[in-house]
Amino acid sequence: MRIIPVGDSIYLEVLPMREEQGLIKLPEVHSERTRKAVVRAIGDEVKKYKVGDKVLISYFTGTHLHLFELNAYDKPDLHRIVREDAILAKYEDEG
Repeated sequence: MRIIPVGDSIYLEVLPMREEQGLIKLPEVHSERTRKAVVRAIGDEVKKYKVGDKVLISYFTGTHLHLFELNAYDKPDLHRIVREDAILAKYEDEG
C-alpha cells in the first residue's frame, strides 16, 4: 500500500522515543514531549517540506493510521498524517 497525501497533508513516520541511561536505551513512557519524524510523502500543496526531511511534531499532532498494510495496526503512533502548519521545525543530526 502506498500513502498519497492530498492538499497540504504530509505522511510522517514517527521515530520511536528512546531515553538513554548509560549504554542502555529504554523505551520512553507516554509523555507530552515533541517527537522526531521523517517525511515519507507530501501532498501537492506542501511548500516547505520534501520527502526525507527530518521534523519535530507535538506528541498529539496529526491523525494516527491504523493500517495492517503498513504494519501500523499495533503501533499506530508511528504513522501519522499531519497538516503542513502542524510541523514545529526541521532538524539535522549533528555529527
